[in-house]
Amino acid sequence: MQTKCFISNTEFKPQSDDLLMAEFDCAVIGAGISGIAALKCFLDKNLSVVCLEKSDDVGGLWNFTENGYGVMRFTHINVSKQNYAFSDFPFPDDCPDFPHHSDMLKYIRSYCNHFKLEKHIWTNCIVSNIRQTFDGCWKITFQKGKFQDWQGSKHLIVKNVAIATGHHSNPNIPKIPGEESYTGSLFHSVRYKCAKSSSIPPNRTVLVVGMGNSAVDIADNLVTQGQCKVDISARSPSWVFPPYCLGIPIDHYATRAVYSLPLTLVEKICQTLICVVLGLPKYWGVYPMSNILRSQPTVSHTLYHHIQRQYIKIRPAIQQIGGGKRVLFCDKTSQNYDYIILCTGYTFGVPFLNKDIREHVMVAENEINLYKNVFSPKYGHSLGFIGFAQPTSGGLLTISEMQSRWMAELVSGAASLPTAPEMQNSIIQDKSWERSWYYSSKRLTIQKIPLLYNDEIAEMIGCRPSVFRTPRMAWNLLFSVSAFQWRLVGPHRWAGAQAACLRTSPVPFYHYSALFLLSVLLIPLTAILLHVSRQLL
Repeated sequence: MQTKCFISNTEFKPQSDDLLMAEFDCAVIGAGISGIAALKCFLDKNLSVVCLEKSDDVGGLWNFTENGYGVMRFTHINVSKQNYAFSDFPFPDDCPDFPHHSDMLKYIRSYCNHFKLEKHIWTNCIVSNIRQTFDGCWKITFQKGKFQDWQGSKHLIVKNVAIATGHHSNPNIPKIPGEESYTGSLFHSVRYKCAKSSSIPPNRTVLVVGMGNSAVDIADNLVTQGQCKVDISARSPSWVFPPYCLGIPIDHYATRAVYSLPLTLVEKICQTLICVVLGLPKYWGVYPMSNILRSQPTVSHTLYHHIQRQYIKIRPAIQQIGGGKRVLFCDKTSQNYDYIILCTGYTFGVPFLNKDIREHVMVAENEINLYKNVFSPKYGHSLGFIGFAQPTSGGLLTISEMQSRWMAELVSGAASLPTAPEMQNSIIQDKSWERSWYYSSKRLTIQKIPLLYNDEIAEMIGCRPSVFRTPRMAWNLLFSVSAFQWRLVGPHRWAGAQAACLRTSPVPFYHYSALFLLSVLLIPLTAILLHVSRQLL
């Protein structure tokens, strides 16, 4: 895709050297998947919109760069393409179930091309401040990035702002006692692209700190490409899911039929199934701190394989660094490591928001005060946060797009928010439930179950799929999942949604189990009917 900044005197006539007085209904900050989804949803409602992107291309973290923030060279998404797609734009059929990052970027660019989004994106524009004006509009201050031919700051006045910069903003770098005495190389995973480009020679010992998806991917890459000896130190080990179960992507099992059951029962079934397929975690030296649905799972088909072959060993939390390359663990064991890679995640923040707004929205580290993770009770729909959620299963894209559709309906006047007190009360109730359900961790403050969350938002804007509204799709809606189901009905329904949904077949295990149960129920029912008919005769 040809990338450039679309600010030009031929398109806009500034009233002063630094103020662009173009009339925009909305501005989107960030052109990653969440920002692109927001941009398209605003355009669907015929709203005037501009998207400000600090880099020179779309794609956000899916735009691989050798240096800086983004995916690693070997990254594949750990969610199937049916669940990580724009709801009116499926992946190509020849794309694998779990696309490589290059496939993801190609897909995002194709989406932008198909819906002609590029002309609304201003690249190389670094937002430095957003504040509210006296009349309720928003003033956005931004500076030039590289490849720009203008100087100084520019200011843009808009009526609504969608912040889509994501929650992977700042690397979380914990302080390890004694790290100043460490003589090896210690760095955060944001700097890791692959064993080769990270200049890690073969046969080195590496300690990977953390057990999330990135940590396990890095450990696998260090073993297979780097030929290193790897240990994983996990303070709170994760449950490990295989990418496939019975030949079906694992996220396809999170269906409406499943979530119609009590969550505690779903958790027991899921935990039993994973233990049957992979064995008890403790067999592999993994001791999760919570039940299976109470924390963020790790998806990997190689971790247990490497543990079995003793290429990877699971260690407990680090107690301290004992000097030189020696690392002491909480179980009193120790080991020398040439490298320590911190896969300790990110903290999210919005440093460009004016301080008074930021303090109202970000109430603590990794804690947000937002109605359904999108809107502040104080500022209403004029300030939306898109993509500030962590999906428990399935991908973020469907959540971001649903949030964007919701905000577009609100901005256009087709929907409305509850009152500020009602929103604040809802925030308190949601947080109370989340604290009671999820394991206590700063990683788990914005967890959402995508299917349930999306259905809740979809209900507000009239696009929630229903077996009663779409009876021909009833079986599919109950026993399969895909991003396209939220385009079957409601505003901006897509004519191709039904065909796209049907290409994702119901999970065979559920399909045949349900047919078996129906047949079991039909046998006594048939007998009763025959008995009644004989009595009547």
